[in-house]
Amino acid sequence: MYPILIDISEKVKIYSFGTFIVLAFLVASFYVRRRAARELDLDKAETFNVCFALLFIGLAGARLLFAIVKYDEFAADKMKLFKVWEGGLVYYGGLIACMLWLSWYLPRHPKLKGWAFTDILCLGACLGIFVGRWASFLSGENYGKEAPDLPWAVTFPAVEGTQAKTGVALHPTQIYHSLHGLLLFAILVWFLKRKPHPGRTTGLFLILYAVGRAVIEIWRGDDEARGMVIEGHVSTSQFLSIPIFFIGVAIYFARKARETEYD
Repeated sequence: MYPILIDISEKVKIYSFGTFIVLAFLVASFYVRRRAARELDLDKAETFNVCFALLFIGLAGARLLFAIVKYDEFAADKMKLFKVWEGGLVYYGGLIACMLWLSWYLPRHPKLKGWAFTDILCLGACLGIFVGRWASFLSGENYGKEAPDLPWAVTFPAVEGTQAKTGVALHPTQIYHSLHGLLLFAILVWFLKRKPHPGRTTGLFLILYAVGRAVIEIWRGDDEARGMVIEGHVSTSQFLSIPIFFIGVAIYFARKARETEYD
């Protein structure tokens, strides 16, 4: 585990968390640009601009939800809100913020082809999850419950910047999240090959992400950091998985009834 990738000096450090967030964006945006250009004939520069906007909107939403969960800590140090490179994001906050922005932006830019473009963005999101979750692993965030008898358990060393429990075997929940993103990507690529109505892939993404996220949360051990709606039983993300799941179901079946290509 390397929470700090490069330690140049006491004041200049390159954090693994921020580095992998940037890497996740680059991988996801590169894929979206290429696929949107090939399948929808969208301009690569304009597509990248949307991805770039989603990066900042997603980070802002994810950070804001984390700040709400950890309100007392952020109220004591308001500048902490902007120190994203130190970790502390709730994915659902970013997802919800991006969904709201896209629902406003895409109808005003019909040349982006609406739901068909959103389907491709979901593929990029899956790749972003796959790469970005390694940021949590390297920084020791989002760690799992103790699992002394688990063959693939991980043990984090006591190093500077570590947030996970150290010296004990834990579920590698960060890797679970990463593999979940890769699995979602494979399923959605297969689903798109069946040429579903635009938007159905988006609905399927929300359904499968919500289910997988809720399940993985069972093995998470960072209750204080992630926040609990029902102490010891239901985390913030498990609670938010419920409306996200039903939104996905609604989109999936509503888009089946559409007859036009991109609306």
